[in-house]
Amino acid sequence: MIHKALGAPEWLAKGSVYQINPRTFSPEGTLNAVTKELPYLRDMGFGTIYLCPIFRADNSENRDNWSDRQKKYGTQNPKNPYRMNDYFSIDEEYGTMEDLARCVRECHRLGMRLILDLVYFHIGPHGDILKTHPEFARQDAEGNTINGPWHFPAFDFNSQGLREYLWCNMVYYISVLDVDGFRCDVADMVPLDFWVEGRRRILAVKPDAILINEGTNGNSLVTAFNAVYGFSWHSKLYDVLVEGRSVSELRDDWQEVQKKYPVGGYILRDMENHDTTTDWPDRIENLVGHDGMDLIQTLNYTMDGIPMVYCGNELADQARINMFANRFYSGRYSMTDRSQKAKATPAAQSRQALMRQLNQLRKEDPRYSCGKTVWLETDKPDDVIAVCRGHEGKHIWFVGNARKEPTVVTLNEAVPLTGERTIARGGEQVDSHTFKLEPYGFVIIRD
Repeated sequence: MIHKALGAPEWLAKGSVYQINPRTFSPEGTLNAVTKELPYLRDMGFGTIYLCPIFRADNSENRDNWSDRQKKYGTQNPKNPYRMNDYFSIDEEYGTMEDLARCVRECHRLGMRLILDLVYFHIGPHGDILKTHPEFARQDAEGNTINGPWHFPAFDFNSQGLREYLWCNMVYYISVLDVDGFRCDVADMVPLDFWVEGRRRILAVKPDAILINEGTNGNSLVTAFNAVYGFSWHSKLYDVLVEGRSVSELRDDWQEVQKKYPVGGYILRDMENHDTTTDWPDRIENLVGHDGMDLIQTLNYTMDGIPMVYCGNELADQARINMFANRFYSGRYSMTDRSQKAKATPAAQSRQALMRQLNQLRKEDPRYSCGKTVWLETDKPDDVIAVCRGHEGKHIWFVGNARKEPTVVTLNEAVPLTGERTIARGGEQVDSHTFKLEPYGFVIIRD
């Protein structure tokens, strides 16, 4: 039996998500700095802002309770944004609850949405709620707190009291702060029935609120979540673009994912995020250049799913950033220079124009959000990405070179590709089936 996914409200399904880690978004690193940039982001065409965790973090210097990654990168910052002590308070690093409320109001004034990051699998070792309810954390037979894989207390979801506490937290931000939903950290590690009830409660307050699963459980799309993460998608893109692996591996991965997920299920398609910019050897802008990143962004907007763009990508940002670095503990890392908008370097200017165009196409053309995806056969299956999106008899075609050397590719398709050239970066259609592509060049055609 094929189950049907919950789907997503139009504002998410037909839009794009812009992820912001406030501490690396700008040198200021505050919520007010984010609010100041919202008109610009709206003008770029982004409709949904997703904020990484901004709640009061644990500032303990005891490294026994630091995650391995937190220690690895050497910033010496005791605050890990995914190790928090109080879900009902904003960390002073970012500002105040009123600053968050102001950010939400400005989003809504501009016709945008804002979602927060929930981290419910674990809590900081000095979490306020554990002082009054130590039983909310998992305990061994001797009553000692059990830490999760990141070395801080894991919640015990057998506790009904814990569940009520966290559901109240969800409803608080939906009702009092008027946020539009949540991205749920490692949601597959939390019982699915918890999220089902959480969804019921937030929808009772705001019927078009959403939940995004930072996980890959297809069943969650049927009962609780509007979208899941496409981890394997961005990993395979990395393998193909950076490591030189065959495009056929990307196609095979896409096909496997399609088999796992219910009809109508949405996948977030990103390339960079707070994790990858921390853990990968360098920024994608540096590994494959601006042309390579143009190709990736355009492909993610063309494929089925919901595109997610990491803060700074719209500026072709090359800064080496890290989720454990901030303005107080920068180490060898830096923050995104938002003044690149005004400097208008060729790469930043070109990327901003591309993102505006992609966001506009996604809003105005239902083929980008509703079209069925079909991979096309070519005479360069290892090197060229070629897909078609079809909806109500109309089509768009994407043909892109995944290599840093130029190529000429012929599509093995019976139907000729004819129509309007919507976007072309280093790509030229020679005839109805043949394309000449520069390194990382691509063409989008629609009939």
